[in-house]
Amino acid sequence: MKHVSTLVVWRASVSIAASVVLLVAGCSSSSSSTASQSSPGSPTPSASVTPAATPAVDQRAERGIADVPWPQVGPGWMLAVWTPVTPHKPDDQPVPGEPTPETATNVLYLVSPAGDRYSITEFPPADGMPGLVDWSADGSHALFRSVHGFDFTAISIDLHTGARSSVPVDENAAYASPDGKALLVTDFGGDESATLKRIDMAGNEQLVYPTKDLGGAGRFGGDYLQTPDGTQLVLATENLGNDIAPRTDNSLVVISNDGSIARTLPTPMPEAKCTPVRWWTPGVILTHCGGAGEQLWKVPLDGGKPSALTGVNTREGNDPHFEDNLGNWDAYELPSGTFLPTAGGCGTAFVSRLTPDGGTQRVDIPGVSDSAELRGVSGDKLVILGGVGCNGATSLVTYDPVTNTSNVLLGAPITKGGGIEYVLLYPSGK
Repeated sequence: MKHVSTLVVWRASVSIAASVVLLVAGCSSSSSSTASQSSPGSPTPSASVTPAATPAVDQRAERGIADVPWPQVGPGWMLAVWTPVTPHKPDDQPVPGEPTPETATNVLYLVSPAGDRYSITEFPPADGMPGLVDWSADGSHALFRSVHGFDFTAISIDLHTGARSSVPVDENAAYASPDGKALLVTDFGGDESATLKRIDMAGNEQLVYPTKDLGGAGRFGGDYLQTPDGTQLVLATENLGNDIAPRTDNSLVVISNDGSIARTLPTPMPEAKCTPVRWWTPGVILTHCGGAGEQLWKVPLDGGKPSALTGVNTREGNDPHFEDNLGNWDAYELPSGTFLPTAGGCGTAFVSRLTPDGGTQRVDIPGVSDSAELRGVSGDKLVILGGVGCNGATSLVTYDPVTNTSNVLLGAPITKGGGIEYVLLYPSGK
């Protein structure tokens, strides 16, 4: 899977809708949260899906890059950036002498599903805080983005050796599938159409994609999804509903790797802007559509009829089908159910389970008392960032919905303080 979202690709967090709904929810305050070994501290919702449980902890020794068992690395493994800077609630003051962003050395870890962690490289204070944005489809490289003023640099890390290579980019960059030997770069021109081009790892331009009209479907909006084999891309049009980008019936446009247009895909939700999120199954795109309300859809790449995954969420907070739900931007399917990252109040996030009628019910994660951001799946478990709302994450946790147990992989209490800045799951082959 390769998805690029205009607002959050460099946070490597979530798709475009995540930033929108979290900003709607607000970040001015947050209640206390850590992925700790105490019982959940937040009130249990009236329609809670899971009973209370005691989280399990699996503490493992830290190893170095030379110890990575590469034949075992694959689906379910994670890349995570740990920082010694501890997140705090807005009203809490840091303890005197705590590391600060200006003094912190951040560490990139490769983490196994069982919690074995391998230190790949460090970013000293002079490096600032580059953002982890992509993992090459073959699992061998990680891409970071560094920003200094209006200058953007893509930094590629060889996960086998720790070696780095850098290339200036226009704004956002991601590895081109399937081999990661080139970059796809997007830039946003204000009143002009967003641009998309492919460059090699030395910065040489290989192809500029036509994005101003997309065959009559409208201007490119900056979001796209690559097919795993790299032969096609699915581009989202702006579709803003204004004079610059009026509404059309085509929000998704399939183009070939040479820039030619293969087909347009009808908007599954009327009067909406639709964004490709990721591959739900081979050939089917999980798509987020937003307008008067929001909805997740499964859209066939071949132009077949889309099917709704969720009902329409108006985000007004009074719909009994969407408990405490201020927005969903992704979904993950396990044998035990379909689970969705969900925006809550005050900039927090929580996990929801999809109900048979297309609504959602809140799931309480043992040991995560405030904010639980769903980042993906590892085997039959959910991968969660537990933290203090929009002020940062303290722990990387896996959660088993069947046994209702959680396991801390990185962060408190395994490490002394600090937080988790970025997490990426091993690239999906869907």
